[in-house]
Amino acid sequence: MIEVVNLEKTFGDKKVLDGINLTVNEGERVAIVGTSGSGKSTLLRCLNCLEDPTGGAIYFGGENIADFKVDINKHRRHIGMVFQHFNLFNNKTVKENITMVPVLCGLENLRKTKRKNFFIKFSNLFKSLENKKPLIPVVETAKEIKEKASKRADELLKRIGLLDKKDVYPSTLSGGQKQRVAIVRALAMNPKVMLFDEPTSALDPEMVGEVLALIKELANDGMTMVIVTHEMGFAREVATKVLFVDEGKILESAPPEEFFTNPKAERLKEFLSKVL
Repeated sequence: MIEVVNLEKTFGDKKVLDGINLTVNEGERVAIVGTSGSGKSTLLRCLNCLEDPTGGAIYFGGENIADFKVDINKHRRHIGMVFQHFNLFNNKTVKENITMVPVLCGLENLRKTKRKNFFIKFSNLFKSLENKKPLIPVVETAKEIKEKASKRADELLKRIGLLDKKDVYPSTLSGGQKQRVAIVRALAMNPKVMLFDEPTSALDPEMVGEVLALIKELANDGMTMVIVTHEMGFAREVATKVLFVDEGKILESAPPEEFFTNPKAERLKEFLSKVL
């Protein structure tokens, strides 16, 4: 699903990512661990080009999304992203946060279809009956797009036990509730892959469990995901592959049991001795 080839990222004179190669297959759950400043969050942000790579390629759906000629917004519709600090819109209700992007994307697709049909109709005026081009079917009206997004939001909020909070503003929620809303906001677009950037690091300890439980539920449903995390127990339980990033390089990549019980890199041994 995602293939990273010789990825590099520099900020000024500092090389943050140095020749990263990574493959994420459909259904895999990849956990990325390492010390602060090792480059793991930058790697994650490069996967949907929130950070533009300095070099290398990132293939998603067979297309190099690191190429500036590629419409990255088209691909971002299929890549859900969850941030450390929720990034909810405080001036919109919980439900509006969830429905906003699906509605905008749906209406944009509707406008494109109508625009194409206009030119098809115009072109058909000058063609014989047998050469006329058929119009593109309009699958959903604007009203149906909004109703579908609203129904999906209600289903997702019910799933996480927050349907009663749909009309409140994010400022009234706890940190754990905000992060669960942020997760279902990303799910509302039915993404092919989910990216989590330290989703529990901004939470109080008692709120961590409810967010990790939701991510585990997604993992059990077969969601493809890449997770930057400091939660070693969670990585061991949920991940199908764990990466150790240090000074912008992947020093070790292995299934969780091998990664935690039989580390090979000396730097990883040192890291695990401090966090386990």
